[in-house]
Amino acid sequence: MKTKPNTIIRIINTFVSAAALLTLCAECANAQSAQQAPRPAASGFSFAVYGDSRSMMYLPYKADQEAEARDLMVDMFELVLPEKVAAEVVKKDVKLIYDPATHELVEMVMPFMTHSEVSYLTIDKGWVTEAAVEDVKLLPGVRRTMFRLQGGDWVAREMVKDVKSGRAKFILSTGDLVWWGKQGGKPSDNPYWKLVNEDVLKQLPTPDDQMRAAGLPGRVFPAVGNHEVWDDSDVQGLLSSFPYLKKFGVSDKQLTYKFDYNDARFIFLWTGPYDYRAPTGWSATRPTYEEQMKQLKVWLDEAKASGIKKIFIAFHNPTFCRSGMGAIPEDQNPHKTIASYAKDLDIVVFNGHVHTTELYEVDGVKYLLLGGGGAEQDPILPGRTHIKVPEGYPPDLYWKGQSPKEEYNYVLVDVQPGQKTKFTLNRFRPWSAEPFATVDLFGSSK
Repeated sequence: MKTKPNTIIRIINTFVSAAALLTLCAECANAQSAQQAPRPAASGFSFAVYGDSRSMMYLPYKADQEAEARDLMVDMFELVLPEKVAAEVVKKDVKLIYDPATHELVEMVMPFMTHSEVSYLTIDKGWVTEAAVEDVKLLPGVRRTMFRLQGGDWVAREMVKDVKSGRAKFILSTGDLVWWGKQGGKPSDNPYWKLVNEDVLKQLPTPDDQMRAAGLPGRVFPAVGNHEVWDDSDVQGLLSSFPYLKKFGVSDKQLTYKFDYNDARFIFLWTGPYDYRAPTGWSATRPTYEEQMKQLKVWLDEAKASGIKKIFIAFHNPTFCRSGMGAIPEDQNPHKTIASYAKDLDIVVFNGHVHTTELYEVDGVKYLLLGGGGAEQDPILPGRTHIKVPEGYPPDLYWKGQSPKEEYNYVLVDVQPGQKTKFTLNRFRPWSAEPFATVDLFGSSK
């Protein structure tokens, strides 16, 4: 039987329409599948964190430079004293001792933080290499070593080694990399920034392909401490040493920033310059505390909406602290803002400023006070090891009620998507029979 031409046409049209329908269904299915597809799996990575790595002061050390050295000491004391009082204290109470053979400064004796504290500083080629303090009122006759230059040298050397070996991708600092910006006509002449460049920055490899693809142009990412702006309000030293921070919007008027790496968000806030009337207050104006909390909420909401779960926040002054100068005052403390996101996000906060190490886990947020990067360990001094805190204050999980001791350290953070973050503290206690140790924090190895 012959098939009519119009019947053939109808059959062909039917097949064409069916094919088109199948193609359209396939495209719809692919589109729906693409919309429902999970985020690409991020790979694990590690980074190092340290804080308060600044050395103690550097002074002109020749005997014929004594006047210049004393002028710098006056400037230092003016941080907490009126100008005339500071000059009188340096003239009366600061003793500079020179080697009779080399005519170089080898020791300095001066008041420390209180009227009853006397510090003894050993000096070599202008650098303080060791410092001890005697409290003639609370512990007369006993000198406690609170600073050894070798401590910060060890921290820098070990972190650089970890980055070079691939153990850590990059380094975070909680601030106070330098003493101040006063010495040197420009940042490249400043002895403290020179030290940071020579001991850390120049030793590190350039970012690898994975970091560059993620938009990370450097290996070290600092939060700004109070010492970075001391006699350098325009943060020229910071921006000269870390020019790539400008990519994240950092300037002399904006000292906060953030970036993402492998499904983790890193946020850096700014607690402000030092004010002796409120030594741990959030005095920042670039931007203010209130403006920063608004921005923090935006950044955390963005992370939550985009499926980023792991959040690391760094700022200088400590959220919780049981020693030294204590924590950020309650009315400026960001804990409530941060903790309100803890049910949805895995949040870790890194702090410094108080020169010791303390750990807290409060309302689902982990807090690491990392002040052992190299600065003087003054919370070991009498009257500063245990300060008054409100009843019910969170317990310190590091010293666990014992008095802090001199210690230099940094933390390695291992991040694996969907797994518990691991924190490993590497420490150096030069006074100990077992000076080197590795400690797993927060039970992170279990």
